[in-house]
Amino acid sequence: MDRRGFLNQIACSGLAMAVLSGSILADSLHSGPNSIKKVKWQKNLKAAQKLAVQQDKPIMIVFGASWCTFCHKLEKETLTDKKTVTMIEQEFIPVHLDFDRDAKIAKILEVERLPCTVILSPDADLLVRSEGFAEPREYQATLISALEKRAEIYQVRGSGSRE
Repeated sequence: MDRRGFLNQIACSGLAMAVLSGSILADSLHSGPNSIKKVKWQKNLKAAQKLAVQQDKPIMIVFGASWCTFCHKLEKETLTDKKTVTMIEQEFIPVHLDFDRDAKIAKILEVERLPCTVILSPDADLLVRSEGFAEPREYQATLISALEKRAEIYQVRGSGSRE
């Protein structure tokens, strides 16, 4: 099954309802120097795909696992960096999935190493796959690369780009 068929299957099924447990992470209430900014993760892939289409934004799927040291490092050091979080919140629909609980999705998206970030267009075109830990600047460069790839796809299709 290809990615487009996979997203359509999710949109038509209840599979994504149990994709991610836990609450949505909220932004820090204070903006002091020690505050940590957090990504507002979507709870399930079905909702994320609908938002991606509605808002015309790529879906950013981050796979992690409770046993993965570098996943925790990515979450603590990179995915709380203010500039990174701002970029994610403005440009992407972020989804956080557990590699073990969401093994079927991980297999379809060919996730082999953790942590892994897969960025798809709203039409399920693969924009970027990034495996392993990345410092905030490197991660931001990956996000920019995904946006540039999306702009190229839009240009080829004659749809124009968002900006």
